[in-house]
Amino acid sequence: MKGIHFDDWNKSNTQRPPNVGPLYNPAQSDGSLKNLAATGANWVILNVQVWQETISSTNITLAQYATASDEALRHMIELGHSLGIRVALQPMVALSQDPTHVWIHIGTSYSTETQWQEWFASYREMIMHYATLAQNAGADMFFIGHELTGTVHREADWRRVAQEVRQVYKGPIIYEATTNYVPLVPLSLTDEDLQIKWWDALDYIGVLGYFPLTNKNNPTVEELKIAWVEKGYVSRFEGLWQKFQKPIIISEIGYGSVDGTNRSPLNNLYESLPLDLQEQADCYQAALEVLWGRPWLKGIFWFQWPAIPVWWPPDRMIKSSVPCGKPAEEIIKRFYLSQ
Repeated sequence: MKGIHFDDWNKSNTQRPPNVGPLYNPAQSDGSLKNLAATGANWVILNVQVWQETISSTNITLAQYATASDEALRHMIELGHSLGIRVALQPMVALSQDPTHVWIHIGTSYSTETQWQEWFASYREMIMHYATLAQNAGADMFFIGHELTGTVHREADWRRVAQEVRQVYKGPIIYEATTNYVPLVPLSLTDEDLQIKWWDALDYIGVLGYFPLTNKNNPTVEELKIAWVEKGYVSRFEGLWQKFQKPIIISEIGYGSVDGTNRSPLNNLYESLPLDLQEQADCYQAALEVLWGRPWLKGIFWFQWPAIPVWWPPDRMIKSSVPCGKPAEEIIKRFYLSQ
């Protein structure tokens, strides 16, 4: 899987300007997906965001402007197929009224079995809707969950989610787990990939690839490659593969276009750091050279390619993890267009 995330976001849940339009607006997103196809990518992950109010809430809902319409998702799947790209659909739960927490914290405040049952009932209703959409639209892979670290100890509940999804969706299913590096999150909510006991219920193990590499800015590609191996990241994934006999997909990995991005790939304070397009490209190259061809690796998905580029302020776009029009895009092409 030569993959890239193809995402559209509207975190404010307000109507966007006419030149931007609704989520996955064809006037913008069709051309952007065609540009993505030119990189040689043969898979994309298509994100759809749903909401619950706080980590104490147990009800998951759609949002008027922050949740992409079913029609828009079907269109993007169809367009992807017409371009020779397979599409994975990834529903994601976000918090609408809880700025001090993120979705990883969901479940950490539940104190009764009733709360757990209410949340999983609402979650199953949501995920079954999108599983049905994925089946009817011909999506090529389906995520049954995304970084819900505070819930994954509920093994029986997650096995039920997987079982019910399989009743309606006949393609491969996957879950995306956090690994050992998530800034501003308690250590108890990291290493999700190693906590999950129900990987056998899925077709693929999905993991994040945001690992701190060296302790300096502008390391060489060789130093970055050595860090992947010596810090145990490669052996970590190989161990999961051997334990569960399921292929590994690095379902999200990326680096900002800033100085020191290899130190802290998930650092969201891009605007405050000096621009460095080459370090981003070097991180791409090192990851691909280290991981490409490993027997346990099924695919890599880079984060992210914007569906609506005009929605991004230019100063944010240039320093973000977006590879478009940067040396990192040329690294993607070098590997993805290669036979």
